[in-house]
Amino acid sequence: MATSVRVMADKELSAEMIAASKAAAEKVIPYSRAMVPVSSGALSRSIKTAATRSRASIKAGSAKKVPYALPIHRGRYFPSTGTRTRASKFISKAIPKAYPEIRDEYVKAMNKIAKSFYRKHGAHQVRGRY
Repeated sequence: MATSVRVMADKELSAEMIAASKAAAEKVIPYSRAMVPVSSGALSRSIKTAATRSRASIKAGSAKKVPYALPIHRGRYFPSTGTRTRASKFISKAIPKAYPEIRDEYVKAMNKIAKSFYRKHGAHQVRGRY
């Protein structure tokens, strides 16, 4: 569907797909904020979403303000001592908890977009070059 929208250069349906993906990712944020380890609260406040037509991503941290987000989420290995820090995986664990809320709304949004694509362009799928 995302490729078909891109081939047809349909900006309106593209914006709808991005909004549906972003709304789905936004549902995960409260769950991940509840699971994040809190020291100052900066890591919890840095959790944000980004979306394209075909996928959404949830990111935590930034290079300047919260550079420790990745080691907290994934864990860290210190080669000099051979020790590891334990991963908390607050985003990865939040996704299955939010999935029941996300699934129905996302499917409805994508079905609505598919129907409007068919009404507008007269086909379910478009193949060809960009």
